[in-house]
Amino acid sequence: MKSVIAIGAIAALFIGVAIGVQSTISSRLGALIGPIRTGLFTNLVGGALAALILLGVALVQGSAWWQLSRPSLVFLLVAGALGVLIISGVSFSFQRVGVAAGVAAVILGQMLVSVIVDSLGWGGTAPIALSLRRIVGLGVLAIAVLLLLPRSSQ
Repeated sequence: MKSVIAIGAIAALFIGVAIGVQSTISSRLGALIGPIRTGLFTNLVGGALAALILLGVALVQGSAWWQLSRPSLVFLLVAGALGVLIISGVSFSFQRVGVAAGVAAVILGQMLVSVIVDSLGWGGTAPIALSLRRIVGLGVLAIAVLLLLPRSSQ
């Protein structure tokens, strides 16, 4: 069980690195073409790549692999729309606060939602009680965001 947790933690670390790299690229690209176009084009390119991968998988697995339930389609639409908003938002906000403060703020936002989801058991696992320790952890993250914000615009 410990090796499964270690593998999960290492995978999460690599994903965090990928998010940091993508955020930096999105910030730079947003300065070149604007945040909305960055979000739309990034998702278009990602969608095209995903379509090619899906096509390959469908050729190997067969057409039954494409069948999705109506609730899953609704979730996919919401997640896709949020993806466009996320990339556009990263492109917009990171140009103003920097990558470090931006990533920290994104993580704080993720943690706020995650604590609520965990507390209510919406993540598919048993609820995890909201404790003082978890609230203090969120407070520490909030302080980190404040410390990472630039003192003035340059």
